[in-house]
Amino acid sequence: MKQLLTLSIVLTCLIVVAWSVSPGSTNAAPEWQSYAPPHWILGPIQGADGSEKIVLNNLDQITRAKIPITAFHFDAPDWQSCTGNLQFRYSDAVLDQMRARNIRGLFWVVPLIGLNCPEYQVALANNYFVKDAQNNVIVTDNFTGHGSWIDYDNPAAVAYWRSLLDSLRARVGNVLGGFYTDSVRPDKRNGVVAYGEAYALDLLDYTRTYVPDGDVVFKRYGVNTPSDAWLNQYAHVAYVNDLPTNFSGMKTGIERVFATTPLMPLPYNEFSGFAKAAPDSETYIRRMHWGAFQPVMENVPFGKQPWDPSFTPQVMQVYRYYAMLHRELEPYLHSYDQAAFEDQTPIFRDMDASRYSARLGNEFFVQYVTDYTPAVQIKLPPGVWINYWNEAEVFKGNRTIMYRAPLGKEPILIARGAIIPMRVYSNLTGHGTGKSEYALTVNVYPIDHSTFRYHDTTNGWLTFDVKGPTRRVALCTLGNVPSEPIIYRIASIAKKPDTVTEQNGAVGINTAWGTPLPERNNKKAVGRNASGWYYETNANRLWVKISTLGTDCPAP
Repeated sequence: MKQLLTLSIVLTCLIVVAWSVSPGSTNAAPEWQSYAPPHWILGPIQGADGSEKIVLNNLDQITRAKIPITAFHFDAPDWQSCTGNLQFRYSDAVLDQMRARNIRGLFWVVPLIGLNCPEYQVALANNYFVKDAQNNVIVTDNFTGHGSWIDYDNPAAVAYWRSLLDSLRARVGNVLGGFYTDSVRPDKRNGVVAYGEAYALDLLDYTRTYVPDGDVVFKRYGVNTPSDAWLNQYAHVAYVNDLPTNFSGMKTGIERVFATTPLMPLPYNEFSGFAKAAPDSETYIRRMHWGAFQPVMENVPFGKQPWDPSFTPQVMQVYRYYAMLHRELEPYLHSYDQAAFEDQTPIFRDMDASRYSARLGNEFFVQYVTDYTPAVQIKLPPGVWINYWNEAEVFKGNRTIMYRAPLGKEPILIARGAIIPMRVYSNLTGHGTGKSEYALTVNVYPIDHSTFRYHDTTNGWLTFDVKGPTRRVALCTLGNVPSEPIIYRIASIAKKPDTVTEQNGAVGINTAWGTPLPERNNKKAVGRNASGWYYETNANRLWVKISTLGTDCPAP
């Protein structure tokens, strides 16, 4: 297929070693490496198709439940006034709600125009559609629509298709976050992968050109979807096709995400599954844990949403908790995503597809629950691991344990020494309060010395550095200065400190240096004030906030 699409970026000028373990890798740096990854794509993402009433009900339900989604996925052709004309058919009420909550739109798009659309006649009259060997326009009829496919070998056809994208962009404005791709050309199943790649590449170029912080969700394991070599070169994020909603489908989703991890930074499985048969309440809850501990969390069920009355009330409670936890982890996940852009290091590590477990970054080890069971066997990696749900419970690594996993408290283990940056919006997860939002919360699990490389969107890379496992602890930022106040949430502080001090961005606990910080009455007061500290006696946890930032790092 002729290369008709001129990217506004240089696709092959950077030469570095590609993902060393990726199938189909080349010596060229991935094209996505040229762009800063957007935060919003990490989710949580909520999706639905259907009427405006259904979409508004989705937005109302997540608003009422305070589920902090970053994007809404308009799935299937339903959001269009006619299949493939790319005209947003919903009223401004939808867009107004999204703008009010800073929710981006992720639009399902394939380059097919429906037979009953006026745009079809325009494209037909101008020879914009793909034809068969007998020079007849190909017409297909499946879930993508009943119509014909834009000819990517025809520059005029591509220009016409882009004019339809322009109309969508003009209509929805800054709500546009990006696009969600799908299988194409059912007339030649897996016989025209080049067509799928041309469609994907043009959509990527359009997004990069007109949506500076936009993204395109590609598809693996589909019909005529891009090859692994193409995905390795261009894809930042991709889903692993529609799968059953039962535990078997969940297992396949985990296996596929693990297998796709070497290709790109953000492979993911829509945790709801996508099939007519809805999961039962227990399966849905286990799947929510899987969704929260992927780099991208998306809920886009084919049928029932988690607030459906057929589910137990716990389903919605757990969805709210895990969605909030995933959103809080955005600074942590974004730092790993940015690192993947720069050094091509996968975010998932130590993946075990036979046990359905993995490390998400270095700080979390997660065992997914993939069956009806009250307990799971966990093979721990080397190190020392802290139970997220009960930080007093600590496990020595490099051994196998039995772990009780009640619904809504699936296995999440934190490495001792972990430093985990978070964005906390409320008191739901216990990581802060509503006063925490305008500071970066940094969870610390001290050992002798540990660091975390954090990507500050404004000031770039900096390093959190923590020294001292005993009563004397120093917490510092090295390299660049943070662009916002810091709330340290420090675990395993056995006794209330004698002093908590600050010196040019460094925090000292029982040290001989620095200016004393004021003690506050509670953690909410810590968040509300510019600086201060509070010792949470029953949790052996210290909360410290500083707003005077710097890069001093004296010894503890």
